[in-house]
Amino acid sequence: MKRWSTKDLYTLTPPADGRPGDAILTFTDRYSVFDFGVMPDEIPGKGRATCAMAVKSFGLLHDAGIPTHFLEQVSDNAIRVKLLDIDLEGRRARTGPGGMIPLQVVYRNALPRESSVHRRVAAGRLDAALVPDRREPGSPWLAETMVEFTTKFEETDRFVTRTEAAAVGRIEDEDIAAIVKRAQQLAALLTAHCASTGMQLVDGKAEFGFDETGTPIVIDHAGTPDENRFYYDGVPVCKELLRHLHPGLREVVQSCVRDGLPRANWPRPEPLARTTIAAVSEVYAALTDVWTTPGDPARRRLTAAVREFTDATGARLEERTGL
Repeated sequence: MKRWSTKDLYTLTPPADGRPGDAILTFTDRYSVFDFGVMPDEIPGKGRATCAMAVKSFGLLHDAGIPTHFLEQVSDNAIRVKLLDIDLEGRRARTGPGGMIPLQVVYRNALPRESSVHRRVAAGRLDAALVPDRREPGSPWLAETMVEFTTKFEETDRFVTRTEAAAVGRIEDEDIAAIVKRAQQLAALLTAHCASTGMQLVDGKAEFGFDETGTPIVIDHAGTPDENRFYYDGVPVCKELLRHLHPGLREVVQSCVRDGLPRANWPRPEPLARTTIAAVSEVYAALTDVWTTPGDPARRRLTAAVREFTDATGARLEERTGL
């Protein structure tokens, strides 16, 4: 079994000779923020909620003709998927059929206050010319979807140019172009579904690999609050809520990485209050209702869940969004 911060992977048949294998991907109640790793608490029901939203999203992708590694749902918190080979040692010069591309692809519809784009442009780490124009002056919403790449298997993810992404992913420039196009299609699909539910999609991330024919496919999962910023009535309803509960943790992680401190020696965050955990759990459950069975009852439940979260935590979420 392979254990990540929030998911477990059980291999049924390993990939071989350019052919995908078979595996069970289990969504757990664990959570992680700011690349810290597994946090001290679990959020009851988070695994079931994330799985349900992922399955719904895989269905949307299938209907739109976007290929994925999803095969079937096998329990309330697990799915069966095509398992791609991960060549971490660089045994092959190029990622080919049946292989995972070791990159994350970030797509952005808007740049809220907490977006890393602002910090990276200000620090000179991102060319402002690469940021699309705004729909209107002063608006956080972009005139077109912005697509970026980050590393996947380093100690902490870092943004890379498209040229660097091709080198890190061991793929060709035309593969990068195909993935950008596919990420834009994915973003458009999820954006439209968000609109149908009364929510807005600000940004998200996706992962890709090649099937046995060399066709790029979406892997991991899509359309869940763990890798998307969903907004409802101007406030985030996604993992941003959990980030909000750990102020200063991003800077702690960045300092530990700069100092070369082993992850096992990083200072542990304080556990959350029981009332806070219960409030986050209800947001995940209500968000799942909105995503899978949209309608007025689901939206009313989500409105109440967000109010419960702000009452339990004193959070002023609208001050962070810039939307």
